[in-house]
Amino acid sequence: MKLMRLLTLVAACQFSMAALAQQTPPAQESGDHKHNGHMGPGMGNVDDHVKELTTKLNLTTDQQTKVKSILEENHQKIQSMTKDESLSKEQKHARMKEMHESVHAQVRNILTDDQKPKFDAMVKDMEDRMHAQHSSDKDHK
Repeated sequence: MKLMRLLTLVAACQFSMAALAQQTPPAQESGDHKHNGHMGPGMGNVDDHVKELTTKLNLTTDQQTKVKSILEENHQKIQSMTKDESLSKEQKHARMKEMHESVHAQVRNILTDDQKPKFDAMVKDMEDRMHAQHSSDKDHK
């Protein structure tokens, strides 16, 4: 259970676009818990994150296409990595962190100079929230 909690937190970090929805509380899931194409509980899917980025950063159509491609590719990598039982908890955590940083760099590379500071602020806010949540989880062990 602790591993799943950690992986969920790191996955949330990985999909930095979740930070975009931080100002709006996540919608409560219905009882059937459909996750088809979703990145994690309460995190939305790739399309939701692209829409949020578009709203927050005023992405162009070309940028939207590129961001979606980055997120979809990363989602597939995360799915494969989390199912890999040969990796230890620490190895998975390290790989999640690497993927997280890679996605940020890839997304940042397609942004304009005006968009980059906004994105950086969103990423920092998300990371601060994730660290606070992680610390809170440690307190409740």
